[in-house]
Amino acid sequence: MAVSRQAVATRERILARAGALFARQGLDGLGIRQLAREAKVNIAAVNYHFGSKQALFREVCLRHLRAINAERVALLDALEARRGRIAADEILAAHLGPVVRFARGGDPSNLLFMRLVMAQIARRDPALQAALAAEGKPVLDRALGLLARALPGAAPADLRLGLAQVIGSTTHLLMNEELERAERAGARPLSADALLGRLVAHGVAGLRALRA
Repeated sequence: MAVSRQAVATRERILARAGALFARQGLDGLGIRQLAREAKVNIAAVNYHFGSKQALFREVCLRHLRAINAERVALLDALEARRGRIAADEILAAHLGPVVRFARGGDPSNLLFMRLVMAQIARRDPALQAALAAEGKPVLDRALGLLARALPGAAPADLRLGLAQVIGSTTHLLMNEELERAERAGARPLSADALLGRLVAHGVAGLRALRA
């Protein structure tokens, strides 16, 4: 059954508005009635397209992740289109850069939303975890394949664990409110590019240590 343009536009409008509202008010604090009012749709439209607030939240998460992954794929495509060897730091920058720029690129609601996602994962939301893992796996596997070529001698299992540690460290640093407090207190703020440079440098050092 074909979906009308109006239905697609309504769904996208709900998703776009829900992202900022979830970031500001949290999953528990946002009501469907308020969301419908601010998205200028009726409640029935929200229920029709998503079924529940939890399902809507998952779709907002996936919407952000798909945009991040699209940027990752474009960067990896550009690396592979070049002639010559691809360095490990370039691969890490392609994989980590989009999420760092999302979180620290100027829109404060993005970082708030990321914190909300991490809080939900910490509450053991299996449906959310499974959806994000399935969406992220193809790009993650591609990055791992390129890293295996850039770092010959490292066992695939070690590379997978090492990249997971790098991603975990990146997420922890982005979520760390101490960094924000220090910046508000007068510390020189790190730009997204500067932060990415540090993360990549530390990550590559750790991954290189895995080689036999």
